[in-house]
Amino acid sequence: MTKSRSIRLATSEDAPILAAAEREIALIPGRLASRPEELKDDVFRDKIIALSQSDSGTYLVLEEDSEVVGHGILDPLKLAVTAHVVVLTLAIHEGHQGKGHGQFLMEHLIAWARANARVEKIELQVRSSNFKAIELYRKLGFAEEGRKLKRLKYGPDQYLDDVYMGLWVGPSSQALP
Repeated sequence: MTKSRSIRLATSEDAPILAAAEREIALIPGRLASRPEELKDDVFRDKIIALSQSDSGTYLVLEEDSEVVGHGILDPLKLAVTAHVVVLTLAIHEGHQGKGHGQFLMEHLIAWARANARVEKIELQVRSSNFKAIELYRKLGFAEEGRKLKRLKYGPDQYLDDVYMGLWVGPSSQALP
């Protein structure tokens, strides 16, 4: 039996489910930068509400057979000179990884960004230990733009690098004079 996947806009009622999912993911060191206790329902709710009123950002939920299995965010940067850039956050909930959900949601987010005239670049940060995510991002056209060495500390002498990646989705780039 085939399962049905759908993507919809997040609502403020989704906040507790999405926060709980990220808290569960954060239990595994190196998966998220946040610790479980730092992921608060009200912060998720505020972000959902803010992005629902944004013309250059979005907060999406991925469902499979009406069960929430992931979510993705394109969050616009605030300064005038960076307003063309959105920061991507992607979370596939525990027990649902390895089923193509990440690629499905990423392709949708990229298509959304390409269709939005205000968005020209997608940026993201990923832990250097998250090889599957890095492979997926590269497959979808993202390029590594830099690395912050030993940026994340998970314990005594336990560090991970943050890998910065980007994807240009705007018109052909024009160099400044």
